[in-house]
Amino acid sequence: LGLNDKDIINGKAFPNPTSNNVTIALEATGNGNLTVTDVAGKIALSQTVSLVNGKTNVDMSNLDAGVYIFNVTLENGKTSQFNVVKN
Repeated sequence: LGLNDKDIINGKAFPNPTSNNVTIALEATGNGNLTVTDVAGKIALSQTVSLVNGKTNVDMSNLDAGVYIFNVTLENGKTSQFNVVKN
């Protein structure tokens, strides 16, 4: 993929599973892009995020129940990927 381990940052979301809002926590600060895809690869949500103290909130209330893959790409090129379950 052309990514080095140093370009990957740890991330998590809580509460997980969630019903509406989820907080993303990353070992980073700054702005980035969030792309949320379903397990079939269809983009369910795409937005700009701003990390304050390494955290940002995402509203998932408009999404159907299921498993989603969160991909965060920061301005410095570092990335994070993790799964979130919406019930």
